[in-house]
Amino acid sequence: MKIYVLEFNQDDPSKNTAKKMIRKGLAVKTRRVYGIILNPLVDRVLSIKDKPVIEKFGITVIDSSWNQSDESFFQRYTRSGRRLPFLLAGNPVNYAKPFKLSSIEAVAASFYIIGEVEIAKSLLSLFKWGDTFLTLNKELLNSYVEKNEEEIKEIEKEVMNKIIGKGPQ
Repeated sequence: MKIYVLEFNQDDPSKNTAKKMIRKGLAVKTRRVYGIILNPLVDRVLSIKDKPVIEKFGITVIDSSWNQSDESFFQRYTRSGRRLPFLLAGNPVNYAKPFKLSSIEAVAASFYIIGEVEIAKSLLSLFKWGDTFLTLNKELLNSYVEKNEEEIKEIEKEVMNKIIGKGPQ
């Protein structure tokens, strides 16, 4: 399955996970969107139903800095966009911050959710902290794996209610 990177050169190159995927030949740098694009601001959640599109056309990750990318930036990439459900970052820069995943964490989580767990683990093995991401999110990822969008949104809602303190509704 192909991984594409829309690169904006906003991050420290030594810590940039997308650049490492490109250097290792696991991803291709692009100027356009292929297949599903990961976008944290769209409503649609990535699910098992997206697997055929990812298998045929690939997945595109936006490689930009969380600190430099505002809502208007992401609005340019809504067509065929999917967001990931609630997950915690395992990388040293945004450790344990909800939703603030690195490019490789986002791609690996996507593969995990569509049932390609070994691909996800292989990608994360490029980094010392890759196992940390899996450990932090093991229960969540296992609950999201191979579920449809509605099921994932329901699980995410339950998780968010527990965190906020309201409990399941």
